[in-house]
Amino acid sequence: MQMIDFERAGGVEPGRLERCLGLTAVRVGIGRYRVTGGDEPHWVDLRSQLVPRCDCGDHLWRERVCKHILAALLREGDPRVIREIGGLVQRLREPRR
Repeated sequence: MQMIDFERAGGVEPGRLERCLGLTAVRVGIGRYRVTGGDEPHWVDLRSQLVPRCDCGDHLWRERVCKHILAALLREGDPRVIREIGGLVQRLREPRR
């Protein structure tokens, strides 16, 4: 599995992480995915050295890890994304004050 430099790629933003859970990532090649479930389908390439690529505006304009990249990484079983989802679930379970 490709080791992505999350710091260089903008980290994992909780809102994007939550939105990625409603998406479907279908593997179309080694490290390449078609991600659907949003307004339109997007293509993700996880094979790029250190920083993955997506054709969505969020990734292209902001140069951040978008929800489509997170969905593809989740499909790959990336342990860092799975750990972040665990943290998201924990925060959602905390009582609101």
